[in-house]
Amino acid sequence: MCGILGIVSKNFTHNQNWIKNNWSKIIHRGPDNTGNWASDDNLVFLGHTRLSILDLSSNNNQPFQDKGSKICITFNGEIYNYLDLKKELELKGYKFQTTSDTEVLIKLFYEYNIQAFKKLSGIFSISIWDRKKKILYLVRDIVGVKPLYFKVKNGNIFFSTLINPLLIDEKKTLNPKAVNYFNNFGYNDLQETFFKGIFKVLPGELIIFQNNKIE
Repeated sequence: MCGILGIVSKNFTHNQNWIKNNWSKIIHRGPDNTGNWASDDNLVFLGHTRLSILDLSSNNNQPFQDKGSKICITFNGEIYNYLDLKKELELKGYKFQTTSDTEVLIKLFYEYNIQAFKKLSGIFSISIWDRKKKILYLVRDIVGVKPLYFKVKNGNIFFSTLINPLLIDEKKTLNPKAVNYFNNFGYNDLQETFFKGIFKVLPGELIIFQNNKIE
């Protein structure tokens, strides 16, 4: 269990305040390390609280960057077939500095772009920021084991493994559509959550945020 917190913003001040107010809400998900990365213009922020499982060294702390490809990733979960994928990439000439599935993910994405997600077997929620293309990718495993929520407001996107950070600066208005769905069926498989304006990445879904909107 790890925690993901991120924002792609048009307002630096809002960015700072939102981050400052929300670290405490996800810190319990990752007691081993807390890390963050901000773009040069401070309009993109990725945060991560880590529970170390595979590679216990600090070399695998997140957000994890690949400076050559200008890709930055925050990742929660496990990739079961990462060793097979690593061998595949090594045959293509890739070199690895860690023994983790996180580094495999970032190099796999660099090689195959969004087609990389089809190769994954595991449970995960992933956020990737492509610094060169200025695109955010949010993706979730096909079973939906690992949570990932988001909201889009005024051309900004906020995302987290928990809903609580997304309720900051929001009027907490219940969404009757999602509540009624849950009352009728005992679960909610809609993209909408119980709170208006807050959505979840559905199991197996890929969200692409570019040019201040979801495309």
